[in-house]
Amino acid sequence: MNIVITQDYEEMSMQSAKFVAENLLKDSKKISIGLATGSTPTGMYDILVPIINLGIFNERVFFYNIDEYCNIDLNKNGTCKKYLLDNFYSKVSINAKNIYFLDEFNYKNYDNVISDFGGFDVLILGIGKNGHIAYNEPGTSFNSLTHIQELSVESKMQHEVDFGSIDNVPEKAVTIGIKTIMNSKCILLMASGKEKAKIIKKSLKGEIDKQVPASVLQLHPNLHVVLDKEAASLL
Repeated sequence: MNIVITQDYEEMSMQSAKFVAENLLKDSKKISIGLATGSTPTGMYDILVPIINLGIFNERVFFYNIDEYCNIDLNKNGTCKKYLLDNFYSKVSINAKNIYFLDEFNYKNYDNVISDFGGFDVLILGIGKNGHIAYNEPGTSFNSLTHIQELSVESKMQHEVDFGSIDNVPEKAVTIGIKTIMNSKCILLMASGKEKAKIIKKSLKGEIDKQVPASVLQLHPNLHVVLDKEAASLL
């Protein structure tokens, strides 16, 4: 794996955006990108917006969200769809047909859709405090494909601010599976803040264990990690 340690969140966002942009420019073929949500990638998306709006990618880049909550209006704050619309899609010139939204009604065919486009060329991931990637909670099989996942209390607590209270956080989410993640050609893992330091160390330097889903990323042949110095403080 390639680990880049930055001074702060702003530099982490810049280095991550640079990495994504360089991958977009590698060749002229179709490119599929899986997009994470949450506070970590927001700064990166802000930097990518004017790059995407240069128009040099036009019709050849396809975007996918990688998880979504179940049993909730997807136009509400806190949902992955609303986040991506507000922070990225509404700001860039992207043809709507190049955007694929994962939800609880289309997930059974999602892996086939991704595969038909040649798989993820770049997959952007954050990491949960319990080591979840996308919404693959501890104990998820490394052979899992896109599925519906019951959320842990820890994961719900991590996102209670987005929904106003923990009672408003949905009980379940649909997520791409760990096998889906590992089939990606290139993975960008981002983390910021001292609260992520322990799980980053356990995930990148500890044993590979399904109780720490992110630990499987050690096996990926093209893993790029961008951390601020606080998230990297225990490495």
